[in-house]
Amino acid sequence: MANNWEEVRYELDKSENFRDIYNSPWYTDTVYEKFSEAEYKRRYAHAREIMARDGFDAFIFTGGQNIYSMGGAVSWATGLFDDRGMCQYVVFPKEGEPMLVYPHAGCHIEAARQMVSIKDVRGSRSGQYAQVMAEKLAEVGAQEGRIGITSIDRVGPEYMGVKVYQDLVKLLPKATFVFLPNLLHELTRYKSAEEIEAMERAGELVVDALEALIETARPGVHEYDLAAAGTHAIMKGNGRVHLMMIGSTSMSDPKMVFPNPLPSARVLKKGDIILNEMVATYKGYSAKIGHPIAIGRPSKEADRFFKEVVLEGYRALEAKLVPGNTLEDVRKAASKFREKGAQSRPIMIHGLDLITAPPNIHTDQVRAQPGDEVIRPGNAYVIEITIINADGTFGMFLSRTYVMVEGGQRNIVHYPLDELAVVKV
Repeated sequence: MANNWEEVRYELDKSENFRDIYNSPWYTDTVYEKFSEAEYKRRYAHAREIMARDGFDAFIFTGGQNIYSMGGAVSWATGLFDDRGMCQYVVFPKEGEPMLVYPHAGCHIEAARQMVSIKDVRGSRSGQYAQVMAEKLAEVGAQEGRIGITSIDRVGPEYMGVKVYQDLVKLLPKATFVFLPNLLHELTRYKSAEEIEAMERAGELVVDALEALIETARPGVHEYDLAAAGTHAIMKGNGRVHLMMIGSTSMSDPKMVFPNPLPSARVLKKGDIILNEMVATYKGYSAKIGHPIAIGRPSKEADRFFKEVVLEGYRALEAKLVPGNTLEDVRKAASKFREKGAQSRPIMIHGLDLITAPPNIHTDQVRAQPGDEVIRPGNAYVIEITIINADGTFGMFLSRTYVMVEGGQRNIVHYPLDELAVVKV
């Protein structure tokens, strides 16, 4: 059970005393950026509307620090950002305050209490997440109820640890557990003013990261030096790195069509091109940038390919990405690249919940959840095109992030589109 710091403060060297401490003065002078109380009330009301509509007695929100979650519904409900568990868990009841199960005890849990926007934060008792959640569900009268579980990520999707699920079923044999792969999307597909503000800050951070790459790039520098510079720029602005994909290759003898998800020790040379895909998050909400960088004057072919093929096709997609149009309207604009004699990766545009999410617009198909077929104000999208020449040897990646507003769109990543970035050497 939890230990009041006032009662154990003089015997902290005993293991049983240091576990699940609460009420300490530790970290009480920390400063974390948080959404307002009104924003959380809005979110909780939305979740409870869905709960009532679909007949649930509680939700279990999940989230982890993997590339397809970055905290997921746990971060959405609490403001927690933490790397200490494969999956984090929040019990969200029909009435009353949510409860966060935190993996580590002692100092760690006291720091987490300062970060989050809820009061009920309990330790996992060395990984006994199910036991802690079962107790909370019993406290709110949901031990025999219908309990929805969000997905931890969108690949699969996956929901929670196997042992946690098995233990929950054993501890609450009369409960009904339902996996809800699309709940987080339904909760986040329309952005509030505060969420858009956070996305705009993330947009500023990815521009900072791109400018850091341009400043750092020169012959003799490694790809990992660029990744370090971009990461530093985002973290210096109180953001978190979601993606830092950076690769380089020769414009005259290219070996790459897409940024490298694993930046290497390759040394930059004059005549190289740097492809990048960078995503920053701020308070859990993200923005993406991708913009090619030439080391020295771009070759005539690279400059022509960017302006006449990549950029023209990008603008055609951008013009269709406005409220009132359908996703299929946007998809049809992708034909521009084949008309120019080029090809591409299939993905052209994707949605944003907190991070990458449905819908997905490919050159040959649209994949969307019900209700996503028409573009509406409050939706957020990323245009991310990878245009590849006819023989598949050379490509460029170009990306920006947009929020839909009444009557149009807002590009929240303010970096000029019209020219390749050039490092003078």
